[in-house]
Amino acid sequence: MKINNQESINYVLNQASENEVKFIRLWFTDLFGNIKGFGITDFEFEKVLNEGISFDGSSIFGAERSSETELIAFPDPTTFQILPWRPDAPAVAKINCDVLDKDGNPSNFDSRFILKNKVKELADLGLTFYIAPEIEYYYLESSDSMKPIDEKTYFDQFGIHDDLESDLRRKTVLCLEQMGIPIQKFHHEVSPGQQEISLRYSDSVTMADNIQTFKLVVKEIAMLSNVFATFMPKPFEKYEGNGMHLHISVFKNEKNLFTKNKSKSGISNEGEQFSAGLLKHMKDFMIITNQHVNSYKRIVSENESPTHISWSHAPNSFNIITIPKIRKGSEDSSRIKFRIPDSGCNPYLTFASIINAGLKGMKENYKLVPETKTLKDSNNENKLPNNLGEILDHSINNNFLKEVMTEDVLEIYLKGKESIWNEYSKHISKFELNNWLNL
Repeated sequence: MKINNQESINYVLNQASENEVKFIRLWFTDLFGNIKGFGITDFEFEKVLNEGISFDGSSIFGAERSSETELIAFPDPTTFQILPWRPDAPAVAKINCDVLDKDGNPSNFDSRFILKNKVKELADLGLTFYIAPEIEYYYLESSDSMKPIDEKTYFDQFGIHDDLESDLRRKTVLCLEQMGIPIQKFHHEVSPGQQEISLRYSDSVTMADNIQTFKLVVKEIAMLSNVFATFMPKPFEKYEGNGMHLHISVFKNEKNLFTKNKSKSGISNEGEQFSAGLLKHMKDFMIITNQHVNSYKRIVSENESPTHISWSHAPNSFNIITIPKIRKGSEDSSRIKFRIPDSGCNPYLTFASIINAGLKGMKENYKLVPETKTLKDSNNENKLPNNLGEILDHSINNNFLKEVMTEDVLEIYLKGKESIWNEYSKHISKFELNNWLNL
């Protein structure tokens, strides 16, 4: 049975008392990356921190089996944060939870636990996985109108609506920093209404927690101004999709293992092996990084989105990996940029899959393929799949994914995706009606 450190419990209780916290939201994430949770009052908080609290998981995707319906939400004190957009008094806070089964053991269906398992594999080797995401999303006037709130483009500063989007970004950043989530930079992206906020690097579990909080904060702040925010991978046919580019590095003790050692790639042998692992197994875990039907509309669009399993130094849009050239004196910032995940992925499962692929590359000494500098040089065999159905077929009996999650959890995950694909395949689109109704 999991036990929280008493010192951390006391710290959280003091924080709650000093800030007049009355309500606490207990958060966890299902297999598809949706935040789930329920609330308690301050009266129950200490007991829950010590013992957890049971809940019915029968309606939670992945936990519908009769043996899994009685679950326990067990709070992680390090994730306690006060919600700045809620009233100051009585205040509202949130805390991320691990999900346990009725016997007090980690649930195989808990996304956070799946990631922690992979982090432990790295830790056993003395390694730490660091990650910094660039997260894209859109501000729309409403979900019904599907109209972006501005007509700006990349890095623009002034526009219509009295610069509403800039104000929303500012409020979002301030809110995140109040919650202890550091921001590296933020700006308007290429398309109208599209934004990007980059989080400062952290270890993978902390970052996955922060990404989930980030998404909710963005939506909440937008709603307060009667604006709709979406992380949908490709909401517009003519505009760019929403990616979540990841800057990745692996440290041993205080040393960045990706720092180059006179290699042509500009990155160390370990970095090359890690990158080779991502390239070799990309199709094996693409059902995680690009889990939605809509995810593949972003990929095939070729609007600054990756289309080929290849890498380069230059930020060529078709490559899934960029190895940035590091300025002299900044060698400790050596990293790879992994460009395929979209903003709609489950960050816990995504990071777990990346760690598994990269670690296999390092353990089995994978060799990095030559750089692909132009699209003409790319191999059509390395082109990414066009739709969820194609990658779903590839994922059946996938041994790689069985290394990320248990076989029974994988089965449920894939059945969920199969159900969505079948439903989508039956859908008659406006495109079909416009082109073939007169047949």
